[in-house]
Amino acid sequence: MKLLGKDISADRLMAELEARLGARGLKGSASEGGPIHFDGLEARVDPVAFNVEALSEHADPTRPLPLETHRTGLGRVVVLLKGAFRAGGQVFINEAFGRQKRFNGHVRDSYAQLSAEVLRLRERLEALEKKKAR
Repeated sequence: MKLLGKDISADRLMAELEARLGARGLKGSASEGGPIHFDGLEARVDPVAFNVEALSEHADPTRPLPLETHRTGLGRVVVLLKGAFRAGGQVFINEAFGRQKRFNGHVRDSYAQLSAEVLRLRERLEALEKKKAR
């Protein structure tokens, strides 16, 4: 099995992570949606799903952030100029960050795979500790 690349199915990996977390009581059902659940005074955060989602959200460095300006008055003109500059340079941006985009995808996949392995090893350790206690 390859660590990176097309051999990893993100959907299958996330389903396995959710099943393992659910078995440990660390995550609610998938129908609740998202890694953060508001079910009391404090939000419950599933760290693995939260981090994988954050890595997925920000994996593409060529996807632009929203255009903003702190200026008043000429602010709309500045935003329009920024948009025109970005549109003209997008080809160069895509070329410059193509390799970074690929690397970010590998980091996301590796993080998800390593998280699944850590969960599996924790389950195995708990089973061995229970067996030893008996």
